[in-house]
Amino acid sequence: MTIYEELLENDLNPFILFDGDGKIKNFNKEAEFLLNFVQPKEIFNLAVSYASQTFGFRREFITLSYDKQSFYAILVGYVSDDEIALRLYKEVSGAKAIKIDTNLQESNIFTLIELSKSTTLLGSNMQIEEIYDVSIPLAKLNVNEFLLCINNIFEQLSVQTKNLILKVSIKTGEYEVINKIKYKIISIDFTSKDEIEFYPLKVQSGKHNIFNISILKNTIKLELPLIV
Repeated sequence: MTIYEELLENDLNPFILFDGDGKIKNFNKEAEFLLNFVQPKEIFNLAVSYASQTFGFRREFITLSYDKQSFYAILVGYVSDDEIALRLYKEVSGAKAIKIDTNLQESNIFTLIELSKSTTLLGSNMQIEEIYDVSIPLAKLNVNEFLLCINNIFEQLSVQTKNLILKVSIKTGEYEVINKIKYKIISIDFTSKDEIEFYPLKVQSGKHNIFNISILKNTIKLELPLIV
């Protein structure tokens, strides 16, 4: 590799080069990580939609979020009809101390999910395939905020799909660091078996930044630290 290629490969910002049909020709390490959370077709469509009408490069300041990554701008360029390049500029902020909610209660995640289902899906004929890691211990969390989150998710899904996969697991090899303490992450995935388009969620992350909510393809993912 040349020094320019090495620089691009190790850039903090994702870079992807597509051919004219939307197939990936080249990408760097950050783009490889990004593509775990978003389909290449979506990124290609983004590039095409912001490309200039004539050959050249165009920079736009826009807000994008994919899983936990946020971007504030993109650069799109092409000099022929055979290739189009896209670079996303990542938002980076210094780590801040998080004030952990003092109103935490030791609770059974599965009991709370069943409570939410029984109230929000009353009268619904939704079929739910449950994949639960029952080894997950009791966790400390704000019960009201947690129920608010999953209630809103179930309410949205109840009018869009009749077939759902509900998976509750511990993420392998990943941790949430809060005030220099590492916590395992509980992941609750709501995946529709039907082809649907999610509307913007009414729910927000917990007010103390403990919950993380993201949408990927046909899945709503709720993540929270396992505090015991």
